[in-house]
Amino acid sequence: MPGNDSPTTRERESVPLPDYIRGAFIPLSRLSHDWEMHSAVLLSPAEERTMVREPAQAVPAPVAQRLGKLRVLVVPYVSCSASGDLVCFSKPRGETHSSVRLEADERIHLILPCRELDAHDTGFEFLASIAELLHPRLEAPELERYSQLVEEELRAGVQGEIDEDAVAAKQPVLKNRTSHRRGRSPFDRYRDVSFVSTMAEYMHGLWHDVQIRVGPEHLPLPQLRRRITLLAEMFPPNAGYNVFADDLAPEDDEQPS
Repeated sequence: MPGNDSPTTRERESVPLPDYIRGAFIPLSRLSHDWEMHSAVLLSPAEERTMVREPAQAVPAPVAQRLGKLRVLVVPYVSCSASGDLVCFSKPRGETHSSVRLEADERIHLILPCRELDAHDTGFEFLASIAELLHPRLEAPELERYSQLVEEELRAGVQGEIDEDAVAAKQPVLKNRTSHRRGRSPFDRYRDVSFVSTMAEYMHGLWHDVQIRVGPEHLPLPQLRRRITLLAEMFPPNAGYNVFADDLAPEDDEQPS
């Protein structure tokens, strides 16, 4: 089980994030991909598995290779402060982060607040953070393949999306379809948000069976399947992990959207 941080760290109610990531973290827990995990919170074995260990196992090896060294730091809270983000050991006032990512000392530090959150939600936030970290590490042909896919969806008049963030990013594109490829256009932002959300859901589905949401605001099953198929081609799942659950079987492509 991951151990707590040093007593000198815990005696302080809040620690600036850059100082916290340079603290002493002993003992050490190893994750898949030779990633590391430490916790400032006493976790049960079930919480540790759900928050980090099992989601990390579901991350495809090619994704992990792009990211390189990664240290996961589970903390109670991370507060937003005018002077910078703070790791807090008691509930702070004001806004808080659901995750923070810093790159220093030739590794990525992924800070995951876990107080007042369901363990599964923390696990999904871990995967969403991995997707965010992957995006700037995409190769140009990979980004182009995804761009072509979502452009096909737009030409087909697909209105729904993978989640609320992608739905919001899609609206300016639907209102002005001529702006697709002009600099940092609404299309570019929509594509990037859509990729991160879809990548997170792809890894979520590798972690465990998920319920497919249907309705006009959600991405239709045929388009969802094509996106997941593309991501599985670019970042194949690890041995023993299935890309599609029974409720996203190939015959679903034949259902009307």
